[in-house]
Amino acid sequence: MSKIEVKERLFRWVAVPALAAVLATLAVLQYRWSGQVSTATKTRIQSNLETSLLGFRQDVGRELASPCLEIKAAMDAQPGAAPLQIKEQFRHWQQTAAHPNLVQYVYLWEDPAHQQPLRFDPAQEQLERVVWPDEFGPLQQHLKQASLMMHPAGPREPAEHGGRHQRLAGRFRPDGHMQHHGGPPVGVPFLGVDQSIPAMIYPVRRHIPSDHPGNWAMSWVVIQLNKSVLEKEVFPELAQKYFRGEANLDYHVAVRDSGSGPDRVIYASDSGFGADNNVQVDATLNLFGPPFGSTGSAARGLELFLATIPGPGKERRDDKRLAEPDRTPRLEVFPHAGEQSVWQIVAKHRSGSVEAAVSGLRRRNLMASFGVLIVLGVTMALILIASQRARRLARLQMDFVAGVSHELRTPLAVISSAAENIADGIVGDKQQLVRYGNTIVRQTRQLTQLVEQVLQFAAIEQSPRKLGLGPVDLVEAVDAALEGTAAAVAAARFQVERQVGPGLPPVSADFNGLVQSLQNLITNAVKYGGENRWLRISARTPENNERAGEVELTVEDRGIGISKDEIKQIFEPFYRSPAVAESGIHGTGLGLPLTRKIVEAMGGHLTAESELGKGSSFTIHLPVAEARGLEEPQRAADRPTGAEPGFSA
Repeated sequence: MSKIEVKERLFRWVAVPALAAVLATLAVLQYRWSGQVSTATKTRIQSNLETSLLGFRQDVGRELASPCLEIKAAMDAQPGAAPLQIKEQFRHWQQTAAHPNLVQYVYLWEDPAHQQPLRFDPAQEQLERVVWPDEFGPLQQHLKQASLMMHPAGPREPAEHGGRHQRLAGRFRPDGHMQHHGGPPVGVPFLGVDQSIPAMIYPVRRHIPSDHPGNWAMSWVVIQLNKSVLEKEVFPELAQKYFRGEANLDYHVAVRDSGSGPDRVIYASDSGFGADNNVQVDATLNLFGPPFGSTGSAARGLELFLATIPGPGKERRDDKRLAEPDRTPRLEVFPHAGEQSVWQIVAKHRSGSVEAAVSGLRRRNLMASFGVLIVLGVTMALILIASQRARRLARLQMDFVAGVSHELRTPLAVISSAAENIADGIVGDKQQLVRYGNTIVRQTRQLTQLVEQVLQFAAIEQSPRKLGLGPVDLVEAVDAALEGTAAAVAAARFQVERQVGPGLPPVSADFNGLVQSLQNLITNAVKYGGENRWLRISARTPENNERAGEVELTVEDRGIGISKDEIKQIFEPFYRSPAVAESGIHGTGLGLPLTRKIVEAMGGHLTAESELGKGSSFTIHLPVAEARGLEEPQRAADRPTGAEPGFSA
């Protein structure tokens, strides 16, 4: 085994496994990295979803609080004439509001104990006293109860009810502020929300003229919201603002009433979403009150709600804070004794869940990453194959140079020796001189043919050869090829069988190219024919219907043959079998590649069959001229004079 072969084997057994190990390591690291990225992506998506839900909640609060703040500003400006100021202040709000039809009615209840509420109708711009609607029944009772509980001089609750009113009244300090125990901080801006109507509730303290500092009464402002505007304008706009993706919403979004009764969908971005409470969603958030969980019992909820209302001395300062443009009031749930409505916003990713979206993203990342690794692996394999082929081609080229040098050296040595003998006067006999001259001519012709073959192959490699195709008579082409190789066949004492019967159709080919191809195959048969010294050239039309319109020209011998491993390489440039090279048979390795390129340039193809030790056969397949619409066959006389047939390796 040569050093080159040892190096190639070491390269295959060391470099290739090392590169494969590198790719496997990269694949494992890529998989782990994708898992870490997926975890971080899931955390980021969930965080963004929570931020979007909180933003949705805050914007709903701002939108619903805006008419309350306007009306409250009117009442604070002139408490005695508050009803007269509602129209102008409300009209001012409508001119600047994004949703001017959000408010359906405004109720002002100044004396819960004795009077009916005063209702303002924005559509008619009228103020009138009305009876509470039926759906306001639970709210009316709670407003009465809250008014009694908030007034320091209010009636005490009977003992059988636990004295809760008395205890709540006792939580007001002497300065008029309520002392809070366990609830939200006192003085935080707030608005009450009754989600069953829906309506916004806000208490307003009215001072009763008297010498006693504690003489004040409570009025209530109830703003009934237009649910249709919420469903069709406010919620869709906020959903587009916080959940919009590149083309559409990234999430299915719904606002539903999830109270003690059956769930009811108030708004849904997609039809049917949110109706089934058993469907798993990615996130849920209360729109009003505590963001998570429930508001608790009605009594406890009313107690916490009342605890958020500031005392008389502190109300003005908190009103200024509430009027700040960037100040978002807290929306407290006004409790109900009956079924408690809880408005919730729910979101579910369009992929099915955040987990599914992250998993899909991870799959895409893994596909892209492994695709890159596969491309890298294929590239590395191609580089290895190319390097192997480059080394092999370099070795073949070196063998070619050595073979061509030998082929050139032999005729040059013969010519040089004959010329020196003639020049030195050693050859004196005329007959001997003629023999020397013929030797020089023969060696010169062989040398010329060798150079022409190399130049012709180089020309074909640089640019495809353009041949003048036309009908060619097979009998004339075979005769011309045998005539051109008669000397070589006779010198090798070969027996030639010719099986070209009459009646074969002309083929579409170039006459000179076809003759040259046949001569190369005949010369190869003579060179590698072995001791049998026999060759046959035949032409026929195949019997297979699938190959109709084709003629086969076959040159076969009974020589040394070609092994199955090498038969695929014989058409590669510069290739010569190691057994042939060691046997001392000279050649360049260009004959068969040149023949194949010439045949393919004529629209045909060349095939080979061989068995080691039994001989080889090479077949030229050419289309019939009639199939291409060609007419007059090319004659031998049409060949350019001086055209020399080529010889094989």
